[in-house]
Amino acid sequence: MSLRLFELELDASRRQFFPALVLAWQDILQGVAARDKWQMLGTQDIKQRYRRSVLGPFWLTLSTGIMVAALGFLYAELFHQPVTEYLPFVAAGMIVWLFVSSMINEGCFVFAESERMIKQIKLPLTLYVCRIVWRNNLVLLHNCLILIPIVFMVHNFQLLPWLTIPFAIVFLSINGVFIGIILGILSTRYRDLPPIIASIIQVGFFLTPIMWKPEILTSRAWFVDTNPFYHCIEIIRAPILGEGIPLFSWGMIGIMTVVMGVVAMGLLLKYRHRVAYWV
Repeated sequence: MSLRLFELELDASRRQFFPALVLAWQDILQGVAARDKWQMLGTQDIKQRYRRSVLGPFWLTLSTGIMVAALGFLYAELFHQPVTEYLPFVAAGMIVWLFVSSMINEGCFVFAESERMIKQIKLPLTLYVCRIVWRNNLVLLHNCLILIPIVFMVHNFQLLPWLTIPFAIVFLSINGVFIGIILGILSTRYRDLPPIIASIIQVGFFLTPIMWKPEILTSRAWFVDTNPFYHCIEIIRAPILGEGIPLFSWGMIGIMTVVMGVVAMGLLLKYRHRVAYWV
């Protein structure tokens, strides 16, 4: 009798699982497909942030450029590095770091900041995540203007690695969507999580080769190889610096994309309908 009950419960759970899996997958597909909506919302966020300012979004470029120049010249002197070699390294690393860290930090508040829309309009949750990813892509494009004069300092320019940069941005954006889903759901349920994530990001900045080069850790290369932030930066920074295509970092990004996608799908599968009650 108990075996029969177990079989009935297992069959009932299967009947509930597959429809929920389809709905979770539809949420991601429909959210990504609603490009006109999340592009409009993300662009409007940038416009609202810099409304009535003279430079508008280019304040982002100006502030980032000043920070990169100040830190680049300062640490080049402290580390006794040639400025023409060190400044491109810092500039590329800092710009990608700001892109990645902003997506992670803003992913914690993605559903909280869209509370009214979530409660009033039935839209895919992934749409709100795509909104912040698009917003940060716009910021990245503005900051890339800083790299134009920096590129002339790089002597070993290679065209083929440069062609991989758009694909790297796409992969980082895909991971940004998955991370936004994960952190958005967890942070909506556990409000203590965003400060913890912010602290991890601050520590991660100093543990990631942005201001220092990985060659310094001669006997502890594993420390860099196991740092996911490093690989996110390296797939863009290495082509810019003329160091070729970092195949190992691409492999790590591929693994990270699969893992993040599975976790994001699992959380959507179980908690998608509860987000509206948690915000």
